[in-house]
Amino acid sequence: MLSGLFAVSWFVLPGFGVIDLSVTWNADWPQVLEAGWGLFATVIVGASFARLAVRPGEAVPAVAQLLAASGCLAVSAVIAREIDLLFLVALLGLQTTIVCGLLRGALRHETESRVAGVSPTLLLLAGVAVVPWLAYALRMWSSNRDDRSDGDVTLGIDHYSVQGALALVLALLPLWAALRGDLHPFVVVCSGVAASYLGLVSLAWPDAAGAFGQAWSIAAVAWGLALLVATFADRIGAVPLDPDRRRL
Repeated sequence: MLSGLFAVSWFVLPGFGVIDLSVTWNADWPQVLEAGWGLFATVIVGASFARLAVRPGEAVPAVAQLLAASGCLAVSAVIAREIDLLFLVALLGLQTTIVCGLLRGALRHETESRVAGVSPTLLLLAGVAVVPWLAYALRMWSSNRDDRSDGDVTLGIDHYSVQGALALVLALLPLWAALRGDLHPFVVVCSGVAASYLGLVSLAWPDAAGAFGQAWSIAAVAWGLALLVATFADRIGAVPLDPDRRRL
């Protein structure tokens, strides 16, 4: 119940996730920055709470994503010098602590019974993207510190700081999931969707604040789609064949 309410808080208010995503194709808004905030609030945070509401017995992937999101927001608040962002850090931290407390039994059981597994394909994909995403995060944090006039502000928070947090999440989450098989497909799918959509919006609005440029926009879309293909290929490969099919 609480996880569902927390999901709604990020989808609508005070997270503004769906609201921001709804204007990513509107010429009157800074489309890429709106997409970044919207993706962070919906795909990274809101989707995690929604999963916990629907599948509380499989809590580890969503909780891991929430912990990563909380940490990345906190880092962004400090490096971008965005004090007002600490409001979202505190909100997300409190909500995550509450659900972890309520689901501590399921988390303990999953942690004790998990099977360690490294995905070489995901590790390669995650590894090649770490530096570009970190470079983009640094650029967004620098823009935030410069207080650029081409940005946008929600709840007193400059979108450049959240854009940097999203980039940091996209650098870290796939890498973490590649090293822990129990985090995918959920964590990898969320990262792939976020990267692909952000790249698509940037490709459509190349002159928007926070845009990548054409080549990097295409690369972001391709990388996000590659994450989706890789994680589902891993799952298909992990499904044992029917004994009758093995004999064919």
